[in-house]
Amino acid sequence: MIKAQHLAIIFIIIILPISLVLSNYIQSQIDTITLQTQYNSRLYESTYDAVQAFQINTVNNRYSSISDSKIRDIEASVNTFYNSLSNNINASEIGTEALRPFVPALVYTLYDGYYIYSKYNNVYPENNGDVKDDSEAEDEYGLKPYIYYSGRYRKGNNDFVVNYTLDNAITIYGRFGTEYRTLSGYLINPEQVENIDYAKRTLTYNGIEIKPEILTEYLLFTPRDEDAESGNYQYIVYDGKKVYYDPESTNEDEKYFWYDNYSKTYISIYNTEVLEYARARTSGDRFYSTSAFDYFYEAERFSREVIDLIGTVTQDDAVDAEGNKIEFAYNTGNEPIFNTTVNNNDPLISGSTFNENRMGVIRNSIETNLVAAIANYNSYSGFTYEFALPVFTESDWGKIVNNISVISFLQGIPIGYKYYNNYCIVTNDKNEEVVKKDSIYIVTANEDGTNREYHLPGCTKLVDSEQDRIVEAYSNLSFVRQTVRISEGNYLYFYPQMRKDLSYITGCYECIVNASDTYNLDDIINGRIYHNEEVTGQSGLIYNEDQLEQVRTAYITALARERYDLYQTNIDSMSN
Repeated sequence: MIKAQHLAIIFIIIILPISLVLSNYIQSQIDTITLQTQYNSRLYESTYDAVQAFQINTVNNRYSSISDSKIRDIEASVNTFYNSLSNNINASEIGTEALRPFVPALVYTLYDGYYIYSKYNNVYPENNGDVKDDSEAEDEYGLKPYIYYSGRYRKGNNDFVVNYTLDNAITIYGRFGTEYRTLSGYLINPEQVENIDYAKRTLTYNGIEIKPEILTEYLLFTPRDEDAESGNYQYIVYDGKKVYYDPESTNEDEKYFWYDNYSKTYISIYNTEVLEYARARTSGDRFYSTSAFDYFYEAERFSREVIDLIGTVTQDDAVDAEGNKIEFAYNTGNEPIFNTTVNNNDPLISGSTFNENRMGVIRNSIETNLVAAIANYNSYSGFTYEFALPVFTESDWGKIVNNISVISFLQGIPIGYKYYNNYCIVTNDKNEEVVKKDSIYIVTANEDGTNREYHLPGCTKLVDSEQDRIVEAYSNLSFVRQTVRISEGNYLYFYPQMRKDLSYITGCYECIVNASDTYNLDDIINGRIYHNEEVTGQSGLIYNEDQLEQVRTAYITALARERYDLYQTNIDSMSN
């Protein structure tokens, strides 16, 4: 008969090792999950820092739209990412250079295309023009060539490419019958443009009167610019650069100036094109911007030309480089992509056929090239770990195809019994690259103008309640703090939408600060605002037509003007 003591010994011999193994396994899993959570946080923080660096550089860099300057801004952002990641992940754990191989790619999605930063085989020519062979080529990290958001279409005798953007601007080039053509511009519904008076620069768009407007910015000059007085100046935009008007100047040849390096630089009399453009928009002491009119006027003509040329083209006509049909994640089937007068296909509306196709093309391009870049990285990494593109969610793709963003990857770091593998997407909503529909802020002021407040266009306070008068609307960049470096460690700050006698302008608590419920921007554009029944307890259309029309006028005018005033290489170079 087995004694109790024997059973106890047998129990200890059998169960104790099992308990120790299980305990060790559970602790290992806990440590792995803890480390994975820490890496997730560190990856997000580093990607966010990279986005912030890019945003700050572009906002404070007056030449950020120029290609070389933009590349420098991106490279500085890349360095910020790695430095931040190294700081977030203890240097004794993994140093900066040791950490770099675990990042197979960084992606910067911009207005009309994207850069992929990764390791690649740099085959470059010698001084005599001969190309090095593969044995002499060097593996190095850097930005790969810029990739446009391009889609190819073949229909009948037409074989052409469309370069898309993050808004409604497109560039078309290719063979149409026996003719090769290139055209570029903003695509809208041309039937919504009426009553054009080119002499007065007025027209009606979707029931809204578009006319010349006076734009004002606060400028802060450095103390070394003794002849310049800080204050509010009227401005227009010529070729992507702001031209300011100085009514106090007694010299008729020095009425217009650039704001360069926070100093006043009068425009030379030899710069005749700029001066003629500016003088044509000056009346008395008022300086009028006609950009909103120009946007709709040119877009109406461009859109009609596009409809005549490729109005019957559908997604079924999309092909790849080899001529094979492409399947898109956003399927629009046989709906006309570029005929913007049919089937609610207004490019300014989010769910239009044009926008669905645009997003599909962008997604297909990024996905295809990123899969190839990360797959190729395996041959350069020197690791046995196989790098691969993770599966993005639909929400992830929604961010990527509609925003300036940074996509980062961190893979192959051993954590416990597995490898860390994750990605992060952070968008940049304040940049010089694109004016999104939600990038416009509307300014209200009380009767004497001492209380100025800015709102999102869909702010319920703007539409529903009694409000101060709507006075202006600008891009959200006009409400971002600007920095003037006086000397080492000595800086001054200002906001472009400050006013000389008022030191501040506040964001609306309801929509900017509190980020409460706002009305849909598509509804504002269409002029049919619906209550959110869950928030307001009401349903159906609103009834204050006057307030809605004021909001629509300010918003649509500002959206058109700010988009037209952006310097866009692909649009401007092909339109001139």
